[in-house]
Amino acid sequence: MRLSIFVLPVLLAAVLACNSSSKKEEEKVMPGLKNGKINKQTFGNCDTTRNSGVSLHIKMWMPADSGKAEVNISRELNAKVVERVNSYADSASIAANPGAKRSAGDAYEVFSKNYYDFKKDFPDAPGCWEVDLKGDTTMVTPKILLYQLDHYAFTGGAHPNSFRSLHIFDILTGEEKEAGIFVADSVALLKKAEAAFRKLEKLDVKDNLEAKGYFLADHKFFLPANYTFTREGVLFYYNPYEIAPYVRGAIEFTIPYSELEGIVKKELIF
Repeated sequence: MRLSIFVLPVLLAAVLACNSSSKKEEEKVMPGLKNGKINKQTFGNCDTTRNSGVSLHIKMWMPADSGKAEVNISRELNAKVVERVNSYADSASIAANPGAKRSAGDAYEVFSKNYYDFKKDFPDAPGCWEVDLKGDTTMVTPKILLYQLDHYAFTGGAHPNSFRSLHIFDILTGEEKEAGIFVADSVALLKKAEAAFRKLEKLDVKDNLEAKGYFLADHKFFLPANYTFTREGVLFYYNPYEIAPYVRGAIEFTIPYSELEGIVKKELIF
């Protein structure tokens, strides 16, 4: 009993010290970026009763401070939003409204105009046109900020489409970095990724991926356009249609750092 009386304060002190250390580390990890906030914007409206209309919904984490890194990251994220919306417009429509290259609101106006022009030609075409963009941080270290941008859209057709992009920003400058610069041996990473992919998909090492219905570039396995880093390892994310049919959906898996010694430059991440 005496032992527990003396041990309890010690354990309590250790827990408090750990929490204090975590807070200090958080402050160290997120200089200025800890003041970020979720920005919401909505343009237009989808009339579900009439099954028509056009809308754009944006829900993005953005840095709130005005330091160099924060300004650069905000600029990059805003540009990505505008680019996503403009992906549904032709160059002539954008040229007629130059503001669409800079503002989500102006980009929406072009998107909306295209919808109503389409409805004039096909008045009986059912369905709203919708674009939904959501973005948030996935991890922040003293060196990098990792960001996930999810993109949902329906502009007619058999089904909606979704797309995820993963981004890495330098914590000090706000410059976006390619995931490849954190890799020491890209050939070895590719081999590890293919082995993990086959395991996830329950495929034998001798199975021909194309014969099994997967899409390959030049008949060779490839890394996804999107891979990023987590606390546990490297996360690989194949969007629908990237390596498999739409019905398969997104394919994702994580390879732990313990299996990537000498392959990933962890010192550039943490």
